[in-house]
Amino acid sequence: MADNQNISPDDQDLQLARQIGEALPNLSVLKSSSDPLLGRLFEYKDSVGKSETAISSESIWDSIQTEINENTGSARILKLSPAIRRYAVAAALVIAAFAGSYLYQNLTAPVLIGESLATAETISLPDGSSVTLRPHSKLYEMDISEQTAGYKLTGEGFFEVTTNPDRIFSVKTGQSEVQVLGTKFILSDWGNASTVYLQEGRIQYTSLNSRQSVELAPGQSSTVNETTETPQIANTDETSFTDWLNNELIFQNEAVKQVFSELEQHFNIHIQAEPGILQENLSGSVQLTDLPSVLSDLELVLGGTFTQTGQDSYVFKSNS
Repeated sequence: MADNQNISPDDQDLQLARQIGEALPNLSVLKSSSDPLLGRLFEYKDSVGKSETAISSESIWDSIQTEINENTGSARILKLSPAIRRYAVAAALVIAAFAGSYLYQNLTAPVLIGESLATAETISLPDGSSVTLRPHSKLYEMDISEQTAGYKLTGEGFFEVTTNPDRIFSVKTGQSEVQVLGTKFILSDWGNASTVYLQEGRIQYTSLNSRQSVELAPGQSSTVNETTETPQIANTDETSFTDWLNNELIFQNEAVKQVFSELEQHFNIHIQAEPGILQENLSGSVQLTDLPSVLSDLELVLGGTFTQTGQDSYVFKSNS
């Protein structure tokens, strides 16, 4: 290949190299590219992905070399001509990129380390921290080192983090991330939103969609969803966040939709209702002892009936 100093900024090899560098490790953003070489490589990657076999750089190169041979009509290429030089250079770049992306994705794949079913479960972490998982929640290990302790949460959990000024403890949901040094907080990921409540210490709360962050003090909460730009901070009552730890659901002027969403998470069910009902507000409390009792209590308050339509699905209809 020519010396880098002699390569024009408009050189197709250089442009493709920059595209790949900017995209790593998420090469899927290049799928919209019109480059024929990238198209063939994505087809190959998809095919080996379906067969659950590792990506082979040699196989990719063999396919590219065969393609070049067919296009030039030669049985074997001994010297790359300018007409096919781009394919060779780009192929080497993309082979490295695809192999690196494959290894990156596998090395950073989350590992399930804790799961709760019908009851809450408390998990002890290696650094002495603990997590109480709300029913039907999961905790994954993402990145553990001397400097970081990274986890991923689905559902909801109460975190008691051991203070360590030399280590950043972080938890991600589908839409947010919490970073702390030592604290107690509750993080949830249900109802199409992620919410955090800080009980002790101090945390940084980030929307993964916009990358905007806020810092919370004890007694404050914040919620993000897929449309959140900058997370907003609210001073809130602790009992509305810690109630499930006492097997209770407390709601104060809460939308029925939010109450139903919380029940869906806690009991692993799905509830349907008319939009008008979902917008009504409720205040009160119910014991989360068993689902039939909870639904019966809500029927009295809402003036309607829950009908089971499937193994884990219900429909609420008002009596009026």
